[in-house]
Amino acid sequence: MKATLRRTLVLAAALVILPASLSLAEGFAPSPLALPAAAALAAPSADLALIHAPVPEVQVVGVHYRPRSGGSGSSGGRGLRLDSETVTEIHLGFFDPQGDAGRQFLLGLRGGPMIDPHVQLGVGMDWAHMADNVSSVGPSSPGPVGQSISSERQLSRSSSNLFPIMVFVQASGDDNMQVIPYVGLGGGYEVMNLTAEDYTTHASFDATYGGWGWQIWGGAAYPLSGRARVNGELFVNTAELGRDVTDANITYREIVRANGVGMRFGIAWGF
Repeated sequence: MKATLRRTLVLAAALVILPASLSLAEGFAPSPLALPAAAALAAPSADLALIHAPVPEVQVVGVHYRPRSGGSGSSGGRGLRLDSETVTEIHLGFFDPQGDAGRQFLLGLRGGPMIDPHVQLGVGMDWAHMADNVSSVGPSSPGPVGQSISSERQLSRSSSNLFPIMVFVQASGDDNMQVIPYVGLGGGYEVMNLTAEDYTTHASFDATYGGWGWQIWGGAAYPLSGRARVNGELFVNTAELGRDVTDANITYREIVRANGVGMRFGIAWGF
């Protein structure tokens, strides 16, 4: 009986294993719920689009260049660049006031922004200085080894210092010109200090005057490079300066007129 039972179990196992083997030989059929990637692995001939996302179309957009704002002209490497935010000038010259006063040495500075390719606004300051000494020369006598020795006596000295401080506007030509003309107008406050001393009488004088004045000038500039130019100009200064003086309980006003002409030569640069 045991042998009969054993043959029955072997026959049942063969009936179960044989269909499974036939199913594997025919090929694996994935479940409909399986992922697309699994289906692709099971069927290599499947469309690759099932496992690869589509590549979007790439578009090349043009790069736009916006030039820096500047002047209408092109200096070709010469001339002050009109796209400079600020232009500064330092100058030397002389001022020749009306009257008996002598010519005065002048030093100044000017600077401000370019509000337009041809127009500058700014602030300027000059210093006009003159000094004078009066002396007498006595007779000369021979020295110990034959040199001539002369005596000199200083009698008096005096000095004048004028400080115009002004707001200005200046208009100039295109920076691509070989020589660039320009004109300017300024107005502001001017201060003058006068000092004098007489060594004979021991009298002295020291007074400061102030008042409003204005200047007008015109000149021409020659470009050195893209950032600098040299210039020369003729200017006119007009001002009436005064101070109040009290003497013996009487107050009166002293007036000094600082009218005259002069010339300035300098260098201007932008940054």
